[in-house]
Amino acid sequence: MKHSPKQLPEVGVRPKRVLSPSEQKSLATTAAASAIINDETAKWESKTARLKALRLAKEAEEEAENALKPAKKPAKAKAKVTLATKGK
Repeated sequence: MKHSPKQLPEVGVRPKRVLSPSEQKSLATTAAASAIINDETAKWESKTARLKALRLAKEAEEEAENALKPAKKPAKAKAKVTLATKGK
């Protein structure tokens, strides 16, 4: 039995789904929330990168200053003082 071309659906083609007003509102809210979250994440990452660069620069500067100063001798260890307990 032969089918006419109108009876066979095209492969891979689906009709577009019509969204209800509540679904449209939900998608809009989700998109807005995602945009806000992505913006906050980008700000956070840029701040973290900036602070890391400043910290590394400060550490390098301190290391350079410490290399110029003569090394200090370690302090002598103090003798331990033990208290004798009286026995009966």
